[in-house]
Amino acid sequence: MAVSMAARRRPAAAAPDTLAPGEPLIQVRDLTKTFGTKTVVDKLSMTIEPGMLYGFLGPNGSGKTTAIRMMCGLVPPTSGEGRFMGYDIVRQAARIKPLLGYMTQHFSLYTDLTVRENLEFTCRLYGIRNIRQRIDELIQQFAFADGRDRQIVGTLSGGWKQRLALACAMSHKPRVLLLDEPTAGVDPKAREAFWDILQDIAASGVSVLVSTHYMDEAMRSNRIAYVLYGRLLVDDAPEQVLAKSDLVAAQVELKERVSPERERRLAHDERLVRFSRQGNSYRIVARSPSDVAGWVQRLGAPAGEVRPIDVGLEDIFFHLTLQQQITSF
Repeated sequence: MAVSMAARRRPAAAAPDTLAPGEPLIQVRDLTKTFGTKTVVDKLSMTIEPGMLYGFLGPNGSGKTTAIRMMCGLVPPTSGEGRFMGYDIVRQAARIKPLLGYMTQHFSLYTDLTVRENLEFTCRLYGIRNIRQRIDELIQQFAFADGRDRQIVGTLSGGWKQRLALACAMSHKPRVLLLDEPTAGVDPKAREAFWDILQDIAASGVSVLVSTHYMDEAMRSNRIAYVLYGRLLVDDAPEQVLAKSDLVAAQVELKERVSPERERRLAHDERLVRFSRQGNSYRIVARSPSDVAGWVQRLGAPAGEVRPIDVGLEDIFFHLTLQQQITSF
């Protein structure tokens, strides 16, 4: 069930806490988390405004989930400081927890109960006063009113189970919603519908912090943070991340076949940031148009039409990762 252990220990009604005009939702400085000799988050400083849909990206083990949990008072930092809606994330963590809705990647639901019964159970855990009214609101908001509210959860598709877990996380009307890779293993259509709901939730004033591996999801965020090796490398609107990039990309059609051995050499050309074969063409990403031209010249006779194409977020983050790896060694 998408509820925290804090909610199990103490019922919480809808949080009355408010922010002063212009006050950030979360502000942290030099947050660091170590486990033994390993630094998982390294001097992270961020300011998150209220009502934002914030996407956190990074490879597995990069520290993004730990960073989110520290900012929300769920994991104590080794060092650093921060405030969440005016509360100190270390000394006043207990005041923060009732303000949160948390949905894990591997959400658990009672599969032998109905949708309505799962919602009722969660509302009781959170100490909701008018349970029936709140359940009816959630059923309408998350589109279970077509009869699915009486359906046994075990018979639902993955996308509808995911939607129910989100409804459970929203049952106590949290001010901030935390989602840890919520769409992993869900089909593209269900992912799109899920993000439509998240955008509606953010538009209603609830701040949403979500970790994801999907670049199309990141583009639907108001702002994105890219965390690698515990360090914050990017913190900006996705459109600005794309606009500020100096990378260039091209699609190079092939007029004739290239041997696997030569293709491998071409793929490792130092002028390229990324290389992939796509059907009867190559997709390449480089640092400048001259690098593209030089690589195409090296390809020689097999090269056909060369078409400029858009650089994506994945290209930018791949390049940042590569740069970080070179710097680290």
